[in-house]
Amino acid sequence: MNWTKRASRWAIALLILLVAADSMGQVALRYSQNESVTWQEAIEMYRWLDETYDEARLMEAGRTDAGKPLHLFIISKDGEFSPDRIRQSGRSILFINNGIHPGEPCGVDASLKLAEGLLSGSDAYSRFLDSTVLVIVPLFNVGGALNRSPYNRANQNGPVEQGFRGNALNLDLNRDFIKLDSKNTRSLVQILQEWDPDLFVDTHTSNGADYPYTITLINSPGQRIEPAQSVFLQNSMLPALYDAMKNTPYEMSPYVWSLGSSPENGIVAFMDYPRYTMGYTSLFNAISLTVETHMFKPFADRVLSTWHLLREVLKYAGIHGAEIAHVKESAWMEKMGRGEFVLRWELDTSRIDMIPFKGYRSKSKPSKVTGFPRQYYDRNDPWEAEIPYYRYFKPVVTAEVPGYYVLPSAWTEVVERLQLNRVRMEPLPQDTVMELEVYYIGHYETVQQPYNGHYTHFNVEVEKKIQKVELLAGDFMIPVRQPAIEYLVQTLEPRGYDSFFTWNFFDEVLFRNEYFSPYIFEETAEKLLRDDPMLRQEFDSIRSADEKFAANPYQQLRFIYERSPWSEKTFMRYPVYRISR
Repeated sequence: MNWTKRASRWAIALLILLVAADSMGQVALRYSQNESVTWQEAIEMYRWLDETYDEARLMEAGRTDAGKPLHLFIISKDGEFSPDRIRQSGRSILFINNGIHPGEPCGVDASLKLAEGLLSGSDAYSRFLDSTVLVIVPLFNVGGALNRSPYNRANQNGPVEQGFRGNALNLDLNRDFIKLDSKNTRSLVQILQEWDPDLFVDTHTSNGADYPYTITLINSPGQRIEPAQSVFLQNSMLPALYDAMKNTPYEMSPYVWSLGSSPENGIVAFMDYPRYTMGYTSLFNAISLTVETHMFKPFADRVLSTWHLLREVLKYAGIHGAEIAHVKESAWMEKMGRGEFVLRWELDTSRIDMIPFKGYRSKSKPSKVTGFPRQYYDRNDPWEAEIPYYRYFKPVVTAEVPGYYVLPSAWTEVVERLQLNRVRMEPLPQDTVMELEVYYIGHYETVQQPYNGHYTHFNVEVEKKIQKVELLAGDFMIPVRQPAIEYLVQTLEPRGYDSFFTWNFFDEVLFRNEYFSPYIFEETAEKLLRDDPMLRQEFDSIRSADEKFAANPYQQLRFIYERSPWSEKTFMRYPVYRISR
């Protein structure tokens, strides 16, 4: 090679590194000046870290609704970036997701600061990378991040510009982890299935009451996760994290969701159903946390408090990796042995823990806008006290774990989502008839306004029957006792809070395809009543007890029609069947 050209290339490379290094150096300056990096800047900074350090890798790991790639950044001390080989090495995997709501970008900047400090060696916590691999989603909601404005977060103290909560399809991605409407979430679900993290952290900024804490934390309620993880969280990990944060400038509180008008009345734990990121990841036994910094605090403090907590989670993983692995193994044994899962919970207000809390006194004064009384928090009147913490829940809907679910292959949207979650399914080799447990939808209600793109159902009631069902070659037998066991029960049981039925994937069965003409069906109805004494008795009983029914001839004929051989069996029949054992 020509030495002049080689020297020239070296000079250009050095210049690029210097420019990139200067760019990384701007991270601290930017958030201290109330600015958050853009999506493009974040990716360029991670790309520079990839090019600079052998232990770092930036990769495109899927697509998003904005037409841009979803990136993944990995720090692995030995330069190994295969999830399978990393797990075989015995190291823990800590997975951090940022920017699901790009108007809450603290984690985006905090993760950049964390990654640069760990890789450069300027952060003493880099020693914990010996036993932990760090996986970071730089910015999950790319479309929302590109939609920047000073006016996306009316109640938030900076940064001067921030992204928008909705993605390119105007979806809230933190409600999408079961329905998987967005390309973003489909990509991330596949990433999570591939990496199978031991610890998962999602970074956010909260709305709500005012109080002194800059950072709060959500963890899965102990009753919802497996006992091994619940005990580990409550007795070891959470106390360690709260104690560690006391040694930073940012003491931490549990997430503040007030039971009444202010935290003085008590706070309520958050039930992380599967639609949410941490609700989804915990289905697969990842110990999952959500960081919620306080919207009123300066942006720089929100970034730094998130950075401190991420460091402490990394430290805890580095020290307790073997214990985390053992707890996860125990949790899998517990989950696979479950006889039932809870599908819906209700807050148990009879059980209360008292916790120390620092707050500002909630007061009232006349509004200068409306003239009516308005609430405000008086920062000149701080208080400290023990307050009620409602963190216990009662199961209100449960489902027994079957041996198999049977899913007709015609329901392709559901099949696709199961496949994205690596559910093992066995196609039938030929047409057959099987005797199966069948649900009929007896009652349901539907929201009046769409929720994140769906008219969701609730208050679902079912009637279980045993029927012979005609199945076709290619229909799926789904063994339930596999790693997706809880995911399957939560999504395929129609009464589930986040079931596929809840999210409208089976609405077709709620429509009657065949009907009757009353004037023609009269003679048939008369014969049915004459030939079936039990039907006659039921019909007469309802007519005697229900005046509206007795006054409505069409409803009377419909009652008989629905109990006749002409009534279609598939109407209101939930098209996922069960084999108990």
